[in-house]
Amino acid sequence: MPRVSVVMPSYNHAPFVREAIESVRTQSYQDFELVITDDGSRDGTVAAIRLADDPRVRLRVFTENQGACVAINDAITRAQGEYIAVLNSDDYFLPGKLERQVAFLDAHPEVGAVFGLPHFVDERGHAFRNPGHLFWKAFATENQTRSQWLKQFFYRGNCLCHPTVMIRKVCYDRVGLFDPLLRQLPDWDMWIRLCRAFEIHVMPEKLTAFRVLDGERNVSAPSRETLARLAWETESVLRHYAGFADEELREIFGWRALGASRRSARIELALAAIQLDRTGYAQFGLALLRDCLREDRAAFSLGEYFEMVARVDPFAVEFSGREYRWLRRTRVLLYSKRAYCWFRGHVLRWLPLHGGNS
Repeated sequence: MPRVSVVMPSYNHAPFVREAIESVRTQSYQDFELVITDDGSRDGTVAAIRLADDPRVRLRVFTENQGACVAINDAITRAQGEYIAVLNSDDYFLPGKLERQVAFLDAHPEVGAVFGLPHFVDERGHAFRNPGHLFWKAFATENQTRSQWLKQFFYRGNCLCHPTVMIRKVCYDRVGLFDPLLRQLPDWDMWIRLCRAFEIHVMPEKLTAFRVLDGERNVSAPSRETLARLAWETESVLRHYAGFADEELREIFGWRALGASRRSARIELALAAIQLDRTGYAQFGLALLRDCLREDRAAFSLGEYFEMVARVDPFAVEFSGREYRWLRRTRVLLYSKRAYCWFRGHVLRWLPLHGGNS
């Protein structure tokens, strides 16, 4: 039985998948299996994988596309190793990646998963250098305690690079696999569940080449469709925090046991989410505040709750029909109510379409 299972969900990456496979086969650490689940590729990816002449490569092919989470969950379920490393089919491991992380996990049994930093490359494998790009600083972080990680995940979102991870298989056994109903945020969802139960560590070295595709074709690249799914999935992921006990929340966020208003930690969490003024956070915060009031009508001022719903306007009813259609046509991306109000006051008032409902 291999010590390490490298799991690879593949989909329509025929130009890159052989490089990904070879980066595993040429690692200095050789006690591994490469478990690949192809998610219904139609571009020759499967044929490219089958060219790999190595009995350690185990391939399963879905006849139809089922989604990245379904594919990676299938590969994890088939994995036999004690440690699991994740590799996307358009990325590749840098030399020594497996050896360094196996040594770290062996030396630190208290750590459930170890991450690294990405080395960004373009489609041609050249170093990608664009400090203004969304990915550039997304994974720059320092090590901290589990509570600090959970606080950072709440305020910042995902800040760990998935294709750099090596994780103990027992972690998946305890916290579960990836949520197939999430397309944009399954990593963030997983890290919250993981850090609630296990310590994690980030090695301050580049371990995986992360490919930035031309034309913003990465699944996580910004687009209208991506932003719509992000808004929908954010509220779902944040609901994990609503399930934490008051003691956990106070430890994570550093809230005193009894504030001046004697509010529960769940109400403090709801108000913190609302004050962040981000897509998905307002919906989560208001829904949590409503749930707290249903449990205890005296937990918060009902009048203040009603006023807050109107002020936050979680469904942006302030949009007029013409404004909405114009924004969709021009693909103006609005991340918060505050951004919309600024846009309405400084831009829309100069447009002839502003001011009417339809």
